[in-house]
Amino acid sequence: MIPLLRTAAAIALLGLAMPALAEDPHPAHPAVKPEAPPVTFHRLEQGNLRFTKGVARHPAQTLAVRHALANEQHPHAIVVACSDSRVPPELVFDQGLGELFVVREAGNELEPLAIASIEYGVANLGVRLIVIMGHESCGAVKAGLAIPDGQSTGSPNLDALVSAVKSNLIDAHLTDADKHDPKVVKASHANVDAVTRQLTERSQLLKAKVDAGELAVVSAIYSLDTGHVEFWHTEGLVPSK
Repeated sequence: MIPLLRTAAAIALLGLAMPALAEDPHPAHPAVKPEAPPVTFHRLEQGNLRFTKGVARHPAQTLAVRHALANEQHPHAIVVACSDSRVPPELVFDQGLGELFVVREAGNELEPLAIASIEYGVANLGVRLIVIMGHESCGAVKAGLAIPDGQSTGSPNLDALVSAVKSNLIDAHLTDADKHDPKVVKASHANVDAVTRQLTERSQLLKAKVDAGELAVVSAIYSLDTGHVEFWHTEGLVPSK
């Protein structure tokens, strides 16, 4: 009897625990009108602040949220980030399942399929804020600076990546010190600026949304040391001082 009683007690406790497991203080957002860009931008700023201070909430990761998102998604923002394993946007901005639509390419470079993914997020999912986020010590940017013009990496695909980065840095006015900076800070900023500009140059859909005031595109750099994300091109998203 004692083993049976223990089993019954365990089942009862499990039954009590299951509802609590399903609860989430940050539930998945329902199908509502997309957030205005300033609201989403503030959400990302606050999430990054929590991340840098070591008090991330890790929201929207419960069973209930997974089930709610099984049939639809309504992300707040699109983040175009590097493939670097140290720069996961969901962690950097302390966001949960279904909250970010993420496109990752080495060096943030925009190939047609990447642009198509971004267009899908805007046109089909209603996202109104795009963040182009590079990072310090980016390997793709370092390669663009280090590999001489015309020299092959041995891979046509990698050659295309290096060529794209080089093209982005042509007008960056980098000094020798900038080029040999281990963190390639100025070069990474220049690369992000170029990608931000190219996004609306290569997509009429996105340009039309930006021109109509329905979409905002901001630039950002992530610091590997501090975890802080620096934003710029944020006109209209933050209160003027």
